[in-house]
Amino acid sequence: MSDIPETSFWTRHWKSILAIGTATIVATGIVVALRPKSSPPPPKKTQKRVKPKAATATATATPTPASPPPADGPKYPPHLFPEDLTSLHPEDRARLAKEAKDLGNTFYSKRMYADAAALYSQAIVLRPDAVYFSNRAACYANLNDYEKVVEDCTEALKLDPKYVKAMNRRAGAYEALNRLNDALNDFTSVCFLEEFKNQNTMDATDRVLKEIGKQKSVAIMKSKQIRLPSEAFILAYMDSFRQTSVHIPILLQFEPETEGDKKLQNSLAHIRDRQYSLAAEECEEAVRLGLSKQFAGLGYNIRGTFSFLKGDASAALEDFNKAVEVDEHNVNTLIKRASVFMERGDLERAVEEFNRAEQVNPEDPDLFYHRGQVRFLTNDLVGAAEDYEKALSLDNTMVYANIQLAVAQYKLGNLGDSDVTFTKALRRFKNSPEVCNYYGEILVDQGKFEEAEGMFEKALKLDSKSPLPYINKAILQLQWKKDYDGAIALCKEAINVDPLCDIAFVQLAQLQLQQNKIEDARSPSQGRNQKSLPPFRAAR
Repeated sequence: MSDIPETSFWTRHWKSILAIGTATIVATGIVVALRPKSSPPPPKKTQKRVKPKAATATATATPTPASPPPADGPKYPPHLFPEDLTSLHPEDRARLAKEAKDLGNTFYSKRMYADAAALYSQAIVLRPDAVYFSNRAACYANLNDYEKVVEDCTEALKLDPKYVKAMNRRAGAYEALNRLNDALNDFTSVCFLEEFKNQNTMDATDRVLKEIGKQKSVAIMKSKQIRLPSEAFILAYMDSFRQTSVHIPILLQFEPETEGDKKLQNSLAHIRDRQYSLAAEECEEAVRLGLSKQFAGLGYNIRGTFSFLKGDASAALEDFNKAVEVDEHNVNTLIKRASVFMERGDLERAVEEFNRAEQVNPEDPDLFYHRGQVRFLTNDLVGAAEDYEKALSLDNTMVYANIQLAVAQYKLGNLGDSDVTFTKALRRFKNSPEVCNYYGEILVDQGKFEEAEGMFEKALKLDSKSPLPYINKAILQLQWKKDYDGAIALCKEAINVDPLCDIAFVQLAQLQLQQNKIEDARSPSQGRNQKSLPPFRAAR
């Protein structure tokens, strides 16, 4: 017997790159298109299917009475609609059912879906069969009647519980109806039945899982208090600015004029010591108490920074605007305001802000590093590399500029230059776990697994409290040794060291899904407060 081919598609969205925390890029997809864009060919047999015993005239599925032919439709052969079914021999019923199904296939190929559905209905009346229900479901899918798609595919699966095409169609219908948990169950089952050999099904499963996570994250964000993300996330953002390493020690030497100034200096000291929650509290109190002219712009800048890290772009922009009113020549504030525009998807405003910053100070290395990140994200790799090189010509101690230059060179195909840049960075920044993490990811991409493992082990020795080496090792174990249990254990270890690390939860969910641990994969992460990664982490 033959059934109707399935068609689907998915696409990538540019902002998905903002959710990248490792070299593994997870795409954000769109809903499966159940309706083909063009007329499909006449249904033909594409796979041998062993018909189960349930698929007989005595099956438990519920036969559906024949739908009357549409008034404006074609005339059907009268012999396909016998008045007395009970008098027919089972073989005659089977023959007529197949004939009705074949004629239905003809109408389907002509996109006459209502007529095709009527004939499939008659085939079901004559002799219930999983293929007939699935074919009628395909008609309903093209008519956008997804509830009926679910009903018919369910009947098909009663007759043949391992009927992949019916299960896949029902999954697509569930997704269209926003019954995502049901869709996830079906897509996951299809993955197992296909032994994870069909990339389209795996993409669909990943898409639905990400959408479930997205919807749960939105619900969680609406119901919970805005808070800071993980320490690793904050550290990556703070250390991507020279304000942290160069300016804070100088600012702490200033003589405070008000109680607010003292509180702000306390906040800066906490940032230096990586006590970010205390830093945010002290900064909020500093602004409330009032700041002198020399500290006012900085106070709004720091408070806006913490608002941005919490995911409150509106509050961040309001504070950055106030900071610019106090000091319109502060390049750090202009760069951060550009980050807010990027977060909102306003690339034009972000570029304008970088241009304004360059007019203020064309020799600021932070400006070129962060503009390089924007160019990287928009696939201007040559421009990104130029900006990273400019930043390093102004300050070669910027560890992230060294790293990102090496990554850009690698993506441009300049493998030799990339390796040299990484090697120099490893020598220059011997205590930086980030250099090891990034270089390790490049080595994994090249299939140099043993060398990559050495890099991740070194990163762990340098900072055992960072979740990133554990996540990278998990991906390595999976790609190198196909060790799912080991990878899952490493992701859980990453969560133990940083319970707010969103990346670890995403990787863990994907691994659990492939292990058929669906309920575990559905569980929302405790740390879903990270709407996007800072420019440093995003540009991969």
